[in-house]
Amino acid sequence: MLAVIIESHTTGTLDYTSDFSSLAELYHAYRDLMDHWDKELPGRVTHVRYEDLVHDMPGMAKSIIQATGLEWHDDVLSFHKKKHAVNTLSTTQVRKGIYKHSLQSWRKYEEELQPLVELIGDRVDAKRETTLPGYVQPPPVVEEGEEGSKE
Repeated sequence: MLAVIIESHTTGTLDYTSDFSSLAELYHAYRDLMDHWDKELPGRVTHVRYEDLVHDMPGMAKSIIQATGLEWHDDVLSFHKKKHAVNTLSTTQVRKGIYKHSLQSWRKYEEELQPLVELIGDRVDAKRETTLPGYVQPPPVVEEGEEGSKE
């Protein structure tokens, strides 16, 4: 959510992203929807933790491709080197590939985010795990500068 809040937007397009009440409402609707489908179709919804993807892109990508029944191609891991157009707010980020340096960037704004945390309530600490069939999470690696950090 932090990326949505701090990203510059054209006036009128994504105004809700600067309003904590709207963001909290959107997040609760998302969680309600995910909880519904997890209950109605147990084991059919695949959850992927962003942190798992960032820390183990090769393992995660191979598991996702395998789970979909598609054929693996090594260039999947070189997505950031592709020349095709990327029409999202994260165009420059896509070209950088996978990086870890922003995982804890929200901590710089922790105090300013407290009103949003309060609106989200106990859902703020969602302990979702990656539920991708066949994926085995590697042991955690503490990166330089991340000592004692929670993911």
